[in-house]
Amino acid sequence: MDHLSLRRMTCALSACLAVVAVPNTVTAGNEANFVLYNHHVEERGETEVNLFSDFARVGGDEEDYVAQLLEIEHGITDLWTAALYLEGVKLEDEDYAFGSFRFENRVRLFREETLLNPVLYAEYALKEPESRYIHSVAGRTDTEEEEEEEETEHELETRLILGHDFRRLNVAFNWVNEVNLETGVWEFGYAAGLNWLVYQVPGKEEEHEEAAHSMRAPSSWDLEKLTLGVEFYGGLGDSELGLTLDPHVTQQYSGINLRADLENHLHFIVGGAFGLTRDSEGALLRLSAGYEFE
Repeated sequence: MDHLSLRRMTCALSACLAVVAVPNTVTAGNEANFVLYNHHVEERGETEVNLFSDFARVGGDEEDYVAQLLEIEHGITDLWTAALYLEGVKLEDEDYAFGSFRFENRVRLFREETLLNPVLYAEYALKEPESRYIHSVAGRTDTEEEEEEEETEHELETRLILGHDFRRLNVAFNWVNEVNLETGVWEFGYAAGLNWLVYQVPGKEEEHEEAAHSMRAPSSWDLEKLTLGVEFYGGLGDSELGLTLDPHVTQQYSGINLRADLENHLHFIVGGAFGLTRDSEGALLRLSAGYEFE
């Protein structure tokens, strides 16, 4: 790993340790990350719409790009959440193009809080060669398929999601498996990190419960809460060449994000991701805007 990569990793770890050192006082929950999932799922009947955007500085001879991911997520039950994704991509000097279609399911195994609160995740993805949005990272970069991948791919991604709340702090870990349905090759990856509830207006949880019972929708643009997210993610090898964390043959990233939830059910996330290895993309500006229908 080069000197610049070590500096980036050191800065990210320092930010993580600084967040953990802050005292915690109330329960946290909402995600403020782009790749990492925690154990929380939508309540039955709730629908959330999000638009995610990546602005990538790739580096080297690769083209920079802008990619958007539109998500529609719905709580089928209190334990099962399903989501549809559509991706659009704009490469330098090329027209805006369709990138991918994804159908995701997350099933929480236990309604009550348990040890590590396991969640099972399964996603089918139809990916065009133009697909760029980083929804997960898996596998390794020293395979011979890199030059040949110019056709539509059909992938199945599964995850074991583990998460736990410590009052204001939520910590989570994801083990990621991806299989190309045509070649049968499995690729492995991970995501790990935390969400920290930095600020919440006192008494807002009780007010929202009363509003839900009376069918009144909040309409204020006032800030309800602020959440800091820190995440690390990357590839762990594949079923052909084996597991590895070698920085010369895997992509590794760190990210730090800030999420603002408003009283009118809108939320916004701004964040950055930084490549820690030579085969990773240099830097990404990551943005998201969403609305939750209760």
